[in-house]
Amino acid sequence: MNDQLERVRLQINTVDAELSRLFSQRMDLVAQVAKIKEEAGLPIYDPQREKQVLERISQRVEAAKAPHLRRVYQCLMDASKDYERGLMNTIPAPALMEDDFPCRPKVACQGVPGAFSGEAARCMFPDGEQIFVHSWEDAFEKVSQGECDFAVLPVENSLAGSVGQVYDLLLQYRLTISKACRLPVEQNLLVLPGATLDDIHEIYSHPQGLAQCKKFCARLPLARTIPMENTAAAAKMVAALGDIHKAAIASSYCAEIYGLQVLADNIQTAQHNTTRFVAVSRQSFHTEHANKISLVFSLPHQPGALNQLLSQFAALGLNLTKIESRPVGEKNFEYYFYLDFAGNTSSAQIQLLMDDLRKNLPSFTFLGNYQEI
Repeated sequence: MNDQLERVRLQINTVDAELSRLFSQRMDLVAQVAKIKEEAGLPIYDPQREKQVLERISQRVEAAKAPHLRRVYQCLMDASKDYERGLMNTIPAPALMEDDFPCRPKVACQGVPGAFSGEAARCMFPDGEQIFVHSWEDAFEKVSQGECDFAVLPVENSLAGSVGQVYDLLLQYRLTISKACRLPVEQNLLVLPGATLDDIHEIYSHPQGLAQCKKFCARLPLARTIPMENTAAAAKMVAALGDIHKAAIASSYCAEIYGLQVLADNIQTAQHNTTRFVAVSRQSFHTEHANKISLVFSLPHQPGALNQLLSQFAALGLNLTKIESRPVGEKNFEYYFYLDFAGNTSSAQIQLLMDDLRKNLPSFTFLGNYQEI
């Protein structure tokens, strides 16, 4: 049995050697195609050509083998496109700008003083003037209308996940992501001075804050949780009401601002809880320190579309750090994809990839190339 298996494996090795020779020959022809396309200004991706190839090769094997051969050829054509991109390396790198952010920018933050968005704004723009607004959409509006230079918004929490509404607003307003930071989040139970855990009947905070402290809140079965638009707004309201039966989940900085007492500190479920914030602007800033790229796009309705797209990033060795799907408006079961990956658009390979995606995806928006600190 082992001798028979070894003989078959030797035959496979012989076939593999021939396939490798033919693969090299095919890629030499791909190189000729790349040169012709480059001279003629033609796109790398030709969907009609790929469809014809897949249909032709499917007819050359038995029906049971056809789906597997199609998979092999789809991978082969994806590899060919990546090889073409590497050869068509003619797009010059853009001139890198100095860090010419405004010296004292106006930064829109959702909430009131003490909000985590304000802390993130101080991290990214230490000399900035913070303008607090009621909602995330108000922050987008401030920038869109030119009243603020930047808006700082949360997009993701390590425990509670993505902030879907902010992702939807990114697509709606088409502003550019200019900076990002990861802010450690320490949540605390804030009460009026002298209040005890037994006094607490209501706990107010942002839904993300309540989610981050779900286990702690479960230890107070008589206290109901009530969502608010912002953690700092919850602290401000508790202080204003003067009711010992009400508490807020917010930062210790809020306790200092609004004269509250920290009754329990570090109450978040995950002790290494972190929220990722981005700063958006109308102007596109680009520096040599930019290390993250964000995109949003839709995919054609065809089998393997997402796999084919992701294989392009894998072939270039690009590290994807996030992919998020969001429904498309009122269309049923259609989605936009938000994708982050590490890189800088000064790379000609990345420029070629972006150009290819822009030409061949149903919709494509470049959200920015920025530094995440």
